[in-house]
Amino acid sequence: MYTDDEIRAKQLLARAAGLSGAELLDDTEAVRRDCNGIGAAWMPDATREWISTANPSLVVVADIHDRRYSEGGTEKDRQAADAEFRSNGMKMAKYVYSWYDPRRYWVMWQVRKFSALLAGFGALAFNYKEE
Repeated sequence: MYTDDEIRAKQLLARAAGLSGAELLDDTEAVRRDCNGIGAAWMPDATREWISTANPSLVVVADIHDRRYSEGGTEKDRQAADAEFRSNGMKMAKYVYSWYDPRRYWVMWQVRKFSALLAGFGALAFNYKEE
């Protein structure tokens, strides 16, 4: 669970990086309820913590994605949330690391990898609602 200070830092970072959906982090109670770092809710806490620690620049991106998945909707909404994750992840890689820093390209590769996992398994975690 995130502290108030951690949530505020995430809000500021998301806005500074120009992330789509940054406003979803304004509801602190929803952030506490829905956001769990990088990884599915069914994963052990230690695994999510390890993945999040290995990919710190993508945690705020995952938090926005978690909020989108919690809000739910249709399959089209899920696909839009996954596309937003990809776009936001690339923005964060460029925001945090300069073009000559190899970590930028590591983060971009991680975004592609996580996006592929979402395409294959994201539907299991999405909160579908009837149209």
